[in-house]
Formats: sequence, C-alpha cells, structure tokens
Amino acid sequence: MISVREPMKKKPPVMAETMGMSSSDICDNDGGHLVINKNDTPSQRRVCCGWLSFQSVSEAKGYNLSGLANGGVIMSNIFLASSLIHLACDEAGGLDPESGTCDSQVSVRGMKPSSLITNIAVISGLLGAFFMPVFGAIVDFTPHRKLTGIVSVIVLTLIQAVQIGTTQKTWFPMAILQAVAGFIFQIQIVAIYSYLPEMARHVGQDHMNSFAAIFTMTQFSSEAIFIVVVTAFGIGLNLDTVQTAMVSQSVSVLWCLLFFTTSWWYFPKRPARHSLEGSKQKSILMAGFYQNYKTAKLIWTKYRKGLKWYLLALMFADSSASAMVTVSVTYLSDTVGLTSTEIGIFFLVALIGTIPGSKMGSMVTAKTNPNTSWKMSQLFLTIVTIIGAVTMEDINGPKELSFIWGLVVGILLGWFYHTESLFFSMCLPKGQEAELAGFFVYCTQILSWLPPLLFTILVENDISQKYGVIATSFGFLVGAVLLSCTGSWTEIVEEADRNLSVVLAVLAIEEVEHNEGPVDKDMETGSVTKSDDNSVPEPEGV
Repeated sequence: MISVREPMKKKPPVMAETMGMSSSDICDNDGGHLVINKNDTPSQRRVCCGWLSFQSVSEAKGYNLSGLANGGVIMSNIFLASSLIHLACDEAGGLDPESGTCDSQVSVRGMKPSSLITNIAVISGLLGAFFMPVFGAIVDFTPHRKLTGIVSVIVLTLIQAVQIGTTQKTWFPMAILQAVAGFIFQIQIVAIYSYLPEMARHVGQDHMNSFAAIFTMTQFSSEAIFIVVVTAFGIGLNLDTVQTAMVSQSVSVLWCLLFFTTSWWYFPKRPARHSLEGSKQKSILMAGFYQNYKTAKLIWTKYRKGLKWYLLALMFADSSASAMVTVSVTYLSDTVGLTSTEIGIFFLVALIGTIPGSKMGSMVTAKTNPNTSWKMSQLFLTIVTIIGAVTMEDINGPKELSFIWGLVVGILLGWFYHTESLFFSMCLPKGQEAELAGFFVYCTQILSWLPPLLFTILVENDISQKYGVIATSFGFLVGAVLLSCTGSWTEIVEEADRNLSVVLAVLAIEEVEHNEGPVDKDMETGSVTKSDDNSVPEPEGV
C-alpha cells in the first residue's frame, strides 16, 4: 500500500556550493539541460524566475508536476482499499449492512477480509525490498533513467484505469494488481529522485530549499483537492463505498494523464552516472545490491556516533509511519465502521494537521536538538496510536472521535517528518548529501512490509484489531530506542563534518596496506599511492 508521505519529505539536503557560481545565475534551459546565465540583470532574473518557473530548470518543473500526480495516486488508494475490504467481507458473508463493520470470524480466499489490505502491503514491501536495488542500478548504471520513469508511469496509469472496474466479481484480481501498483509506484519514485542530485548541485542550497517548499506544498494541495473532489461526489450523489472507489480511480486516471504525462516531458534524458566497467560487480542485477552494501559498510564503520543510528532508526520508524495508512484504512472501515467518504475526511483532517505539526516540530527542535525532538515525536506517536486504538474499540465512542484522533496523528506526523529531514541534513558527511539520496530512499522501504505483516498475523489468529494497530506503532518505539544509542549532538555534528571522500581514501589505504604493504597518502586529494610509486586506483564513490 502506498504511503501518504510526500516524497519530498524524504528529500536529502543539498550542497551549499555550486561550482563557485551564484545560484541566482541559473535561469535558462537549453534542451533539458541547465544553463548558467551570468549576464541577466536582477530584474530580468525575477521575471524569468517566478514562483513556479523554478529558474527555468526543466527537472524542477517535471518534479513538481509529478508531485501533483503522486498526490492523486496516493489518495485514490485509500478509497480503493475501503472498497476492497467491503467487497471481500460481502463475499465472505460477514458484512453488517447497518453498521458497515465486518464479522471478524469470516474468511475469504484463505484469509480474513481485514487482512486483505495489509497482505497487499506486505507483498508490495517485499517486492520493493528485493527488487528496488535492481531498478536503482538501471537508473544509475545505464542511460535509461527517463525510459524507466516513462514505462513505470504507463503501467501505473493502466492499472489505475483497470481498477475502475472493481466490483464483486473482480475484487480479488484487482487486489493483486494493487500489490503490483504499489511496487511500480516505488520504481517511479526512484526514477524521479535520481534527478535531485544534479538539480541540487546546479541551483545551490537557497534555491533548492525554496523549490522543496513548493514541491511539498504542491503535493499536499493535490492530495487535499483530490479528497475534497471525491468526497464531494460521494456525498452529492449519495454513492456507496464501491461506487465512491470507482469515482476515485477515474479521477486518479485523469490526474495521471494530466500531470504524469507533462512531468516526463520536462525530465531530460541523462547518460549513465556510473559505469559497470569501473565496478567490481559487473552484473546490472547485482550492482545495486553491491553499491548498497559498500555504503552500509562505510557508514557502519566510520559514522558510529550519528548517521549509523539515524539510518537504523529510520528503517523502523518509517515502516511504522507508512503502515499507519494501510492499517488505519482497515481499522476504520472494519472495526470503527466508517464509510469510504468518512475515511476520506479522516485523512483530509490528518493532512491539515501536518501543517501546524511541522511548525511545532521546528519549535521543539529549537529548544532541544533534532535527535531529542525526533525521539519525542516517535514516542508521542506510539502513545497516541495506542490511546486511539483502545478508545475507538473499547469505549465504542461516536465516529467523530476518529476525526480528532486523525488530527492529532497528523500533527505528530508533521512534527516527525519535519525533524526527520532536518536530522538527516545535519548528520550527513558534507559534500555527499546528494549521492546518498538513493540509499536514504532504500532505507525507508526495506522494512515497509514488517508492520503490515504483524497486523496480519495477529488478525488471522483472532486477536483484536486494536492490538494489531498497537503492534504497528512499535517501529516508532524501536526507532526512539536506537536514537538513544547515538553520541551527543555535538559529536554527531562534528562527525558529519568529515568529508566522505577522505574517509573512502582511508578505507582504501587500510585495504592496500593490509594486502601489499605501506603506501603514501594524500589526504587532501584522497589519492593513494604505493611506496614503490606503482599507482593504486582511487577508491570508488558511493
């Protein structure tokens, strides 16, 4: 299942310097390539670099348009998930027509209806964990970056169109398609993210930060507008859960055709960033895994105070944050009895809550530090998730309580994601932020299957769904514990000041000395030379 998290929330920070040029000098585009314009006056730059012109940077325009499409695809899956649960429960004969809840004892196609959406999430997550490095290598080691993105968009749009026909007879194959769609969506994200490093290097930190704010606002607006449009159709036409999902998929296809198509028109073709000839791993199928292994080994051995623990915490905490969408749809539909329209309102309220949440995160971080603030957000998310699950089921309160719960969760997620990005920007080795973008994305996906699997195991063993929701939140608790293993914040920042190229040179020196004896070292350039003046190749970058 696809998370409501905006891709740019995962965006790594950017390089502060851009080849000695002022970021305001970048204003024109030539055939999809960035062009430096040093002769324009400031007034001319303001004209051509308006709010949405993105300094005429083609990749930025494409990224922004893809955010509009992503917002529609993400939100459409909320309505479709509600429909799939409804249809599965109806086929099993356990649907209560009055309350809309499902009998927890019925089964269909070898599983309980309440396990359907989490099973889809498990399959998508495992596909991503095993195959994402392969597609990352295709993007990195071949000139087919744009082709990968275009093909993924076509496949995703076709799946969204086919799923308009989700009915009682077709719900099971549509559920299988949904698992595939979740994986294809992640391929699309990898292709889009691959343009961020070059964009960051060319425009500089100030403009990239401005771009990032617009990217996030654009996707948030797309998600909110999508929910409002579909909910308005549902209420205005008095549609049931299945009919609302059909409208949602139809609007999603329109979103894809309008925004995905135009976004990839702006993304230029790019040559391969790395060559397999210079890599120890010659197979494109294994190159991505090998590259991730090298990066993980480097971070584990050389960045022990901050980055190592941050990425470990990220794996667990982000898996819980992503699973909250999947599990919430199941719990709200199956246990609380919300209709698909009401579930849409729940997520709209949560999206609105992320705005003050981000501001709150900034205030807490200013009074403490990013590590403490991020830990606090994770602990509060664990507590609020437990309170909400227990309150909604045991107290059996009115449905309106769920909207209050959604608002509080949204506020905390806004705090969580804001601080997550800030922490990442400050614990990274300087000068290599963009290069670690792909590894960051992989860390957010590698355990995304685990919380939904825990929910499925509990539900299939006739354990109340509230305990499944509670179990899903424990990734936050694990993340907070892991963050407690870091050094002090001063140590984390000092460790990040090390230039990664120098660290790589040290590793190469250690390996050469171990195998062939002493070497001469040039720590300023990162080069390595054997004492007998025979040249030793420079270490590979991450």
